[in-house]
Amino acid sequence: MKLNLRSVDLNLLPVFDAIMEAGQLSRAAETLGMSQPAISAALQRLRHTLGDPLFVRTHQGMLPTPRARELHGQLSEQLAAMRDTLDPANRFTPATSQRRFRVLSNDYFELVVLPSLLARLRQEAPEVGVEVVLAADDMPQKLVTAEADVAVDAFAPENDRLRRQVLLEERLAVVARKQHPVLRGHCSKQQFLEAEHVVLPARNRRLPLDRILNEPGWQRRTGAQVTQFTSLLTTCSGSDLIATVPERLARQYAEALGLQTLPFPAEVPALPVYLLWSPVMDRDPAQQWFREHLLASVRT
Repeated sequence: MKLNLRSVDLNLLPVFDAIMEAGQLSRAAETLGMSQPAISAALQRLRHTLGDPLFVRTHQGMLPTPRARELHGQLSEQLAAMRDTLDPANRFTPATSQRRFRVLSNDYFELVVLPSLLARLRQEAPEVGVEVVLAADDMPQKLVTAEADVAVDAFAPENDRLRRQVLLEERLAVVARKQHPVLRGHCSKQQFLEAEHVVLPARNRRLPLDRILNEPGWQRRTGAQVTQFTSLLTTCSGSDLIATVPERLARQYAEALGLQTLPFPAEVPALPVYLLWSPVMDRDPAQQWFREHLLASVRT
C-alpha cells in the first residue's frame, strides 16, 4: 500500500535534510533557525511517519541509518531545486553581489591561485570577496556543514558526501639560492640527499609528496621545519638549505627571491591538486559561478 502524501508534513523534509548535512541536531537547528527541542520533535514525527529511526545518536553525532541514506540520496537534489525555484534570494547577480566566498586551503592557494582568481572575479563582480581559511583535518566536515564554500588541497578524502575535481597538476622542483655553494643549475640525487632541507610539518594524512620523499633511499636531512610555503622559499633564499616545492610556486617567485629552480632528481608523476565541495552546493548559482572562475583562473 502506497504512502498517502496527504499524511506527510512536507515541512519535515528540510529538517531531515539539515540533520543529514549537519550530523548534529544543534547544528541543524542553527541552520534552520529553529530551537533544538523543535528539531527533536520534528524528527520524532518523521520517524513515526516513515517507520524508521533514521538516525542513531553516537559520540560523533547523529549517524544515519541505511534508510536515511537512501532517502537523502533521492531527496537532496529535489529539495535544492525547489529552493532555487522558490527563493528569490538564491538568484545571483555577480555585478551587484557582495557575497564572500570561503576557501579552505593553505598559502599555496594564496600564492599561486588567488592573485589570478581575484583578477578574474573583479571583471564581473567588483564587490565579491574571498576569505582563505587554513585547511585542517576537519575540512570534510566544514564543507558538509557549509562552513566553507570549497576546499583546495592535494589530499582528496574518500568521502561520498563530497564532490571533487582536479583543479590543476603540479610537478616537483627543488629550490636553492642562486649563490648556493654546491647546486648550480642541477641537483643530483646524491646532492639532494647530502644537502640540508627545510620542510613543512608532517600531516595526519599521507600526501603524494610525502609518499615519494619517504620511499627507501629518499630520506632528507632536515635542517629546519617551518609552517608554510612562504617560509620555505624565504629560508632557502637566505641560507644554504634547499626545499622541494610545487614547480608553479617555485617559478612564480624564484626571481624575486634570488632562487634557482632545479628539476627534481628523479622522474615522478604529476601531483593533482583538487577542488572539493559539498553536493548541496551543486545547484547554487553563486557557487557554480565561483567554481567556474576558479577552474578558469588556473587554465588560462
